[in-house]
Amino acid sequence: MKMEKKLIYLTTNKHKVEEANEFFSKKYGFNIEIVNPDFEILEIQAKTCAEVAKFSAKYAADKLECAVLKSDTGLYIEALGGLPGPYNAYFDKQIGIEKFLELLKNEKNRKARIEHCFAYCEPNKEPIVFSSGGTGRISFEAKGNCGRWHDKFYIPDGETKTLSELREENHEYESTFWGDAKDQFAKWYKENVTKM
Repeated sequence: MKMEKKLIYLTTNKHKVEEANEFFSKKYGFNIEIVNPDFEILEIQAKTCAEVAKFSAKYAADKLECAVLKSDTGLYIEALGGLPGPYNAYFDKQIGIEKFLELLKNEKNRKARIEHCFAYCEPNKEPIVFSSGGTGRISFEAKGNCGRWHDKFYIPDGETKTLSELREENHEYESTFWGDAKDQFAKWYKENVTKM
């Protein structure tokens, strides 16, 4: 009997845990072990989520000596020169939603995009990154109770509601606005790793 390879998904976000468990096992039929790391995963200062996820996955895979999956999301606001970018959590912690929206209250250009990345890495190897995302705009006020801070003021193109409000109505529909990075990874993993 073939032993299933162990894959650890490192995250401290409980929403990601629930989603990942459901998504990978139900849709693709493979299991991942979700771990809240007991060590700090170094995150570099970088311009994109892909660079951050890539570095963190390699650092963790080498430290744990097993295959690791790490994800990262970013919000890029045109009027702020691409900020907060991959520094989402930092902006949330330092200034929060109200002060952040206050910064943009007189800004006419509300264009923004979101990015979602997954980085897979095996020990002593180079990481493989899967990226996707979408475009939208920043609302004038926060709406909704689900998700992370930016979900409450980011409205995807073609919609009138925030990601948070859309998630409350249908989380599968809301997840489509993040693109297909999860699917890209899952298909690649099934084809290249689980068949080995």
